[in-house]
Amino acid sequence: MSDHDYRLRFHTDADLPAMLQVIRTAFAQYAGRLDPPSSAERKTLEVVRAELQSARAIVAEANGDLVGCIFLHLRGEEAYVDRLSVLPDQRGRGIGAALLCAAEAEARSQGAEACCLSVRLVLEVQQRFYRERGYVHASFGTHAGYPLPTYRNMRKPLNTAASIEETLL
Repeated sequence: MSDHDYRLRFHTDADLPAMLQVIRTAFAQYAGRLDPPSSAERKTLEVVRAELQSARAIVAEANGDLVGCIFLHLRGEEAYVDRLSVLPDQRGRGIGAALLCAAEAEARSQGAEACCLSVRLVLEVQQRFYRERGYVHASFGTHAGYPLPTYRNMRKPLNTAASIEETLL
């Protein structure tokens, strides 16, 4: 049981429409602010379903509604964390941090030694969020067709992550 008024669990196929809505709503604040635009603006149910063929997702529920999600791509000794999304009216409750912690725990339980992620350079608040949770700069990345870096790759060793059983529910 959780001490919070939300709970975390692995996604099911029935969650896919709600997950798409959470992603689109969470990333809507960046429309017109990111160059190139976020791929979240072009996400469809088919794209989410295809992404989950090679990934796991953890969702957050509150009062029976999906309010957040995160994707985890296991890639050998590293896991890639993607699409951390929390509905704007649910932010500030620790849901994003809990989803990230759960993804890290799952990655560790699957043998990953580190979690990696990418965040746009202009999104300084998000970079700080990840730094505060142990992620450090690994490299810069540049979207195709751009002369200068557009995002930062970050990495966190998983030697102190909690188990997934401690994190979910």
